[in-house]
Amino acid sequence: MNKKDEERPKTSLAQQDALKRLDKVEKEKRKPYKKKKEPKSFRAVLMTLLLILVLGLMIGSYFLH
Repeated sequence: MNKKDEERPKTSLAQQDALKRLDKVEKEKRKPYKKKKEPKSFRAVLMTLLLILVLGLMIGSYFLH
């Protein structure tokens, strides 16, 4: 045992458990944020196709006239 160990008060099991959980939470917070991938919805796909169709018709009518 060294001086630091003698100066530090003995921690109870509850305190040790709390410190372990705190360390775990801090490690998780340090991890980079990862966005969860959401499945593509039918509505989003339909709106994208509709947008492409409208833009195609607008560009087509511009060059035909």
